[in-house]
Amino acid sequence: MTLSAIGQLASLEDVAVRFRQAIEASDLAEPAAFLGWAEQILVDHPERQALVLPAGTAIAGDLNLDALSNDVSAAATVVVFGDLAITGRLINEDTEGGPFLLITGNLSVGDISKAASSIVVLGSIVAQGLIFCDTDNGILAAGRGIAARAVIDNDHEIYAGEGITGTVVSDDAGNMRAALVPEVFEDPDDVADEWPDGDLIRARLAAGLPVLKV
Repeated sequence: MTLSAIGQLASLEDVAVRFRQAIEASDLAEPAAFLGWAEQILVDHPERQALVLPAGTAIAGDLNLDALSNDVSAAATVVVFGDLAITGRLINEDTEGGPFLLITGNLSVGDISKAASSIVVLGSIVAQGLIFCDTDNGILAAGRGIAARAVIDNDHEIYAGEGITGTVVSDDAGNMRAALVPEVFEDPDDVADEWPDGDLIRARLAAGLPVLKV
């Protein structure tokens, strides 16, 4: 089943108003951190539309944001005014851009592998496995907490209003080499090479190969 079969197209202006209202009605500690995203969808894709999925939508398998244009050519934003559950992976491999995903409730997912798409959740994000965030484009934001086995931050903007539960692998933590398998680095044997290659990580995740040492 395609997303277009379960959702409805709506104007970005209407969605921006409704998302802003949801933010203002919430008790987020820092609502200002989210209000800008209600407007950003209008700036990035002014001539397109949003695809609104029903509250409580459950997607069996993967949700590939990069493939959205092949499903609903007019949509540049996916919105859920409620919770969204994905049994598989949430995927975005485009490092230059991509659709927005806005959720006013909670997001539960198997794994997340994201690049330049912006994923903004007013509730919590709970992943059963890994969350991999790559490049300095886009954002992964949760008004509540983010929970995962591990969150791999490869020069990405991540916001969690109530913190992150799970191992955080990042340049700031200084544990890239210690936590990740050598195969995700351009030179596996050069310990001075501390930045993993996003393409190598994505390839291993797609193949079901480990990216963490333990």
